[in-house]
Amino acid sequence: MLSKILPEYLNSIISNKLNYQKVYELRVRAAKPILVNYGGKYMHLTEEGVSMTASGAICADRKLVDAIIYKATEYSVYAVNGQIKNGFITVSGGIRIGICGELVQENNAVRTQKNYCGINIRIPHEVKNCSLNAFNHIVNKDIYNALIISPPGAGKTTFIRDLANNISMLSTPINILIVDERSEIAACSGGIPQLEVGRYTDVITNCTKEYGFSTGIRTMRPDVIITDELATEEDVKAAAYAISCGVKVIATTHAFDHLDLSLKPNFSAAMKNKLFDRFVVLSYRNGPGTYEGIYDSNNTCLYYP
Repeated sequence: MLSKILPEYLNSIISNKLNYQKVYELRVRAAKPILVNYGGKYMHLTEEGVSMTASGAICADRKLVDAIIYKATEYSVYAVNGQIKNGFITVSGGIRIGICGELVQENNAVRTQKNYCGINIRIPHEVKNCSLNAFNHIVNKDIYNALIISPPGAGKTTFIRDLANNISMLSTPINILIVDERSEIAACSGGIPQLEVGRYTDVITNCTKEYGFSTGIRTMRPDVIITDELATEEDVKAAAYAISCGVKVIATTHAFDHLDLSLKPNFSAAMKNKLFDRFVVLSYRNGPGTYEGIYDSNNTCLYYP
């Protein structure tokens, strides 16, 4: 997948010198060494592979940053400006490129970015059955409303993708709707998921959660909605609306653990009202996807590895 966006010499190093399954991120900053999140550890990219030290590291420049962005947009930056102004580009296959640059604003609204100075290339991986330790705590006689919690980069998206697939393996069909705001969960290309999300799963991509939840409930009648990165007040309200309609919600959010959520203004009411029944806490302590515990809405620990 990286061959679509990287210059040949960088793609060759990653393909021939590294284990691609361990490559989670590439951080390319102008006038700085290129970093690789390799198996959960940040290391420097060299011509021979990776190194813990900066000696021999390949340094990027503005031309490289621009070249990757232009190649990722198939040389039509304006065609994906709606994504760029929000700080990212999604490439077929589920790769998301976070972008840092100079914001161009008009009437107090962000119109685009220019003078790109740094990018973070996040590479999705399918980890089969990574959700199984939590499965029976979320899916039993019923499906519990669940929130998957971790700091950034600790495997939340991989977890919910695998969970969707495993729910679809049940003998009784359950209709799943994935609201894939940044096209990272299912990695749809031409409307077809490129990653395995289950045989009874519908996907709405490139939409706000408010739109995806409200429209999806009316048009697709899902039993459960799965989505990534609840962050804003509108996101949490969309989840609460779905739950009030009798639809189960499985989502992710960024936090250290479930107790941290009460400190986030947008989640205080949800926590007080016990909107979610289950909390799965992940970390990258032993690599992305490390289980730190599963809790119910009363903070009772149901599973501790």
